[in-house]
Formats: sequence, structure tokens, C-alpha cells
Amino acid sequence: MRVKAFTVAVIALVSAGLVGCGGIDESGQDDTDETADALRWRRRPRPPAPAPAPAPTSGSGTSLDAIIAAAQTPDGRAIPQNAGPNGECPAVVAALGFWSCLNINETCRFQSGGRLHECTCIRTDGEGQLPSWSCN
Repeated sequence: MRVKAFTVAVIALVSAGLVGCGGIDESGQDDTDETADALRWRRRPRPPAPAPAPAPTSGSGTSLDAIIAAAQTPDGRAIPQNAGPNGECPAVVAALGFWSCLNINETCRFQSGGRLHECTCIRTDGEGQLPSWSCN
């Protein structure tokens, strides 16, 4: 007898719980649509998408991508760069601090961050490697 009374009590509690959880309300209507509508109104709006970061530029205002593209072949291989007039480093070397070069022991320099950087074309080891600029 106690088991039967316990079972009836559990069924009554579960039924009462379903009424309060968006099942069938007291009038016999399904209130899941109303609950879903109420939840939609509580959602927070999505934050706005962040603005894209501007492309990095060199000291001259040219984008880094443009500087690199100017020193590459159409298939993306580096074009070795020699020092410019008065021993100035090529733009790509000034922007990146390295690039391939042709004449070992050639030097160049560039100013960046208020500091003078000096570069030397050194031998680079590895299969198919050209010499490369090494800067301080």
C-alpha cells in the first residue's frame, strides 16, 4: 500500500512539473510557442564586427604587402636586392630586416625607430639558397 501511495505522489509531482516547464498549461493549451517567443526577446544582440586592421606600412607610407610584392617574381620567389644609391638598403630589407641579395659582403643601412641599422649580404647555407641580408 505504501508503494502505491508513493507512486501516485511521484506521478502527481512529475505532472505538476510538466505544467510549469512549457508543456501543457492549465487551460490544456501547449505553451511552448509562447515560451520560445519570450526567450527570443531576451537574447542579447550580437556585438558589431570589429573593423579590419589597417595594413602595416613602411616609413614611407607604402603597404608592407606592396613592398614585398615589388621584390618578388609573379610566382612568389624572392628577387635578390642590391644596395641602393649611397648604400641605402632596398625597401623590402628596411621593412623586414632581411631579404636575398647577390653580392656577398655588400653593405647597406636604413633608419628605423630612431635607430640606424646596418646590414651585410652574407652567405646563406642550404640547397638553392642565395646570399641574404643580415641586419643588426
